Amino acid sequence: MTTADTPLRIVGYVRVSTDKQDISPEVQVAELKAEAARMGYELTIVTELAVSAASVSKRPLMVATLADLKAGNYAGLMVSKLDRLSRNMEDGTRILADSTRQGWRIICLDLGVDTATIMGAGMFNMALNFAEIERKFIGKRTKDAMTELGKTKHLGRKRQLPAEVVERIKAARAAGLSMAKIAGELNADAVPTSQGGAKWYASTIKAVLDSTAREQLVGFRA
Repeated sequence: MTTADTPLRIVGYVRVSTDKQDISPEVQVAELKAEAARMGYELTIVTELAVSAASVSKRPLMVATLADLKAGNYAGLMVSKLDRLSRNMEDGTRILADSTRQGWRIICLDLGVDTATIMGAGMFNMALNFAEIERKFIGKRTKDAMTELGKTKHLGRKRQLPAEVVERIKAARAAGLSMAKIAGELNADAVPTSQGGAKWYASTIKAVLDSTAREQLVGFRA
């Protein structure tokens, strides 16, 4: 039981996905430790590497952390940024509901919110809505870009994937993800294929990687 003289036991969750633009684990840990020192929390850090934000259920350490929170082992969950916890409205809302029902708080540093307060919970929920909207806009922009590329087909030019999608695939493969897993993550994020399709397969991922390897080889020989 936490008393006025006992520091709150907080678990800090650090996540690093295959996205090259991720905030580094070192930065996340430093931010969590600084806040814990400022507030006098007893902090435990959990770090999960090279995983997708598509669903909490695909992150075993997060699942275990949520179980610890439910069991009362910690008084709250702290993240440096909202997207380290969830980019999915359904997952984020469920985590917030569980925290309220089970009696623990969510502390999100980039939002400056603590869901232990009514205002904090409201701000967190609002941020989830905006994050979901942003994710859908990104998917739409990618799809629109692919549609625009498709208009060049009558000129005999081959449709191409945006560079950021190719880099994402290469980074995920380098991190050890299977081709089927990479395809599943792209499908979960509604990223269109090079032909504008909505479905990725392991064979599609292999074709992208093979094509990239051939381009690199040609460049090297040149």
